[in-house]
Order: sequence, then structure tokens, then C-alpha cells
Amino acid sequence: MSRVVSVEVALLLLALYVVKRALFDKKKNVAPLPPGPKGLPLIGNITDMPPTGMPEYQHWLKHKDLYGPISSVTVLGQVIIILHDKNIAHDLMEKRSTIHSGRPRMVFAFEM
Repeated sequence: MSRVVSVEVALLLLALYVVKRALFDKKKNVAPLPPGPKGLPLIGNITDMPPTGMPEYQHWLKHKDLYGPISSVTVLGQVIIILHDKNIAHDLMEKRSTIHSGRPRMVFAFEM
């Protein structure tokens, strides 16, 4: 009897969590992602990753032809931005690294 109640409570909590995430946890002022394939709920674009036995570069060259020099995929909630052009990658990673870097700025370390 108590096991049935605990399963029901667990399912209720899970449903409340999903509703909360769907309705209230939307990030505002988030820049749009580069073009890419539309993903499935929860798993994202995991089916769009390179299949086994196929060289990855061939898969991503087809991806570049479909979506352009900058594209994105989302796999299990993790967004991956793919840069297919050497010049664009150099510009973003070298020239504008302070804007696009995910590393925190170490004020104390740099000012000592």
C-alpha cells in the first residue's frame, strides 16, 4: 500500500517538475542559435550525429552544405556550435575571444 503511494507521489513530483521547466524556466533574452536540424524532445539531435563506420568529416561536410558555415546541434540538452570555416573560427576564437570565451575573467590574478 505505501509503495503504491510513494510511486504516485514520485510521478506527481516528476510531472510538476516537467510542467515547471516547460512553463517557467524559459530563459529570456537568449540569442537565437545558428541554423541546424530540429531536434526531438529530451534527446535533441542525437540521431543527427555521425553514424558509426562513416568518417566524421564526410558527415559534417554534408551538414555544412545543408546549414551553412556556422550551425548548431543540441544533444541531451548540451548545445554544440559547429564552425565549418577556418576564417570564422579564427575570428571568433582569436580576435574576439574575450567576448565569446566561456571562461570567467580572473580580476585578482590579472591585477596582481
